[in-house]
Amino acid sequence: MDNENTNADASNQDSNQNSNRDIRRHIVNACIHWARIKGYSDSAGFLRGLAISAKGPMSLDDLVQETGYSKSTVSSNMNLLENLGLVKRIVIPGDKRHLYAAIIDPEIIRTNMTDTITKEMQFFCEALNRTGSEILAGRDEGKYLLERIVSLRQSYELGKKTIDILKNQSLK
Repeated sequence: MDNENTNADASNQDSNQNSNRDIRRHIVNACIHWARIKGYSDSAGFLRGLAISAKGPMSLDDLVQETGYSKSTVSSNMNLLENLGLVKRIVIPGDKRHLYAAIIDPEIIRTNMTDTITKEMQFFCEALNRTGSEILAGRDEGKYLLERIVSLRQSYELGKKTIDILKNQSLK
């Protein structure tokens, strides 16, 4: 009788795990799509999706077991996600394991998103300014770019204003 109960419990756990995977697949697929758009690996997206949809923090070993990826693949991708501000590493004193949890606070997410966009815009605007300066300094072969630079600069200025508005909005 105990063996039957053990088998039934194992079957229920397998069924629950499969059901949880089915429920989480939309989030995981969206995160894989995000990773592809950003030029990251599918594994980075998959791990981000798992972190978002997990009930709580997951250890590196849990993530390896869940994904089938190597420990080094999981570790490097979780470091990437942490550097992007999408997950946080939790260290418990006396425990050698690192736990990872998705960052889900709307204020932190908004700040991370707007900071990333702002940095990208600043980098591109600096390149536009340097290019424009060189063209105006007499390099005739690039004069056709001046119109584009003016147009792009206007677009980025509008984008900066939009980001500034987003940064100042309260989510509460």
